Amino acid sequence: MPLGYHLALLSVMTDPVAIVSGAVVPIVCSSLVVAATVPVARSPLSPAYTLRVTGWSALGALTLGAVALLFVTYETSQGPPPERPFVVVTGAASIGSLFGLTFGLTDAQQRHTQDQLERVNAQLTVLNRVLRHNIRNAMTVISGRVELLTERADGGEESAAVVEENVDRLLSVSEHARRIGAVIGSEGPHGSDDMETVLDLVEVVDGAIERLGTEHPDAEFDAPAAATCRVRSHPLTEAVVSEVMENAVVHGGGDAPRVSASIRRIGDGVALRVADDGPGIPAETVETIQRGYETSMRHTDGLGLWLVQWVVDRSDAHLDFESSGEGQVVQIRFERFEETAGVPTSATASGPSVNRDAAAD
Repeated sequence: MPLGYHLALLSVMTDPVAIVSGAVVPIVCSSLVVAATVPVARSPLSPAYTLRVTGWSALGALTLGAVALLFVTYETSQGPPPERPFVVVTGAASIGSLFGLTFGLTDAQQRHTQDQLERVNAQLTVLNRVLRHNIRNAMTVISGRVELLTERADGGEESAAVVEENVDRLLSVSEHARRIGAVIGSEGPHGSDDMETVLDLVEVVDGAIERLGTEHPDAEFDAPAAATCRVRSHPLTEAVVSEVMENAVVHGGGDAPRVSASIRRIGDGVALRVADDGPGIPAETVETIQRGYETSMRHTDGLGLWLVQWVVDRSDAHLDFESSGEGQVVQIRFERFEETAGVPTSATASGPSVNRDAAAD
């Protein structure tokens, strides 16, 4: 209404100063505020920051609008009221809204950058501690076994096996560290949109099952029965899915673990659920991962779950853990998907799955 009112004034005003101050300036300010809403809504800023920008814009409009209203009230009490007081108040409010929007954008961007720095610092702290701890322990074991090999002729096979196991552990930690380094370095100026890809969750899960089935022939897998499920996520999502499923196999029940992977619709998103029959992830570990940082009293032993959590964060997805007496369930819920076929919409059932061995037969 005020914008239309100011546009109407252009057809009746003749004084150039009045035209500029009473119509052109408010119209330009209001147009800029309206035009800025689209890039703000599409920016990587979280809804809380977007609301903060809106609040600053509204505060600017109210502040200058109130000042203009006080001016009009004062002038009216002293004599004839100003010509077109509504123009004065709404014009000042539109200018204040633009000033508030500018300040709000600057404030939100600074806070967003600060949050990014704090998050990266927390991630680097975890990475540094785990690397120091795991490398020191593994190298101590390797050094001791090598010394034993040089001093004794017997027991060589056992010591060599221990050395090989610790070398494999170091290689695993190194690979996790490399991927985490890629995650930390992937945060561009426009957020997670700078590094985003489209992948088919069904193909990713099938690929992980094929690899793990070769490495763990005694394990049994239930694959998603869905035909396709294409989601937008971080490029390392494939590594994350593989990490979750491998964790389920390694920590599953006994020598023949059973791992079930299913995909289903949940609300406006899709969820990948990986369930195993193992003892479950310790509650302290889950709490530390969900908190997002470690303390001197609460920390984890590896990097795998940190990699999962941080890639999920970069994908605008959600990571949930469910533990019961029958096993552990890890769920990754993706909010942005492009295509699904055969994906169930049940809110409770895990959805149909196909036994990998049966499917192969």
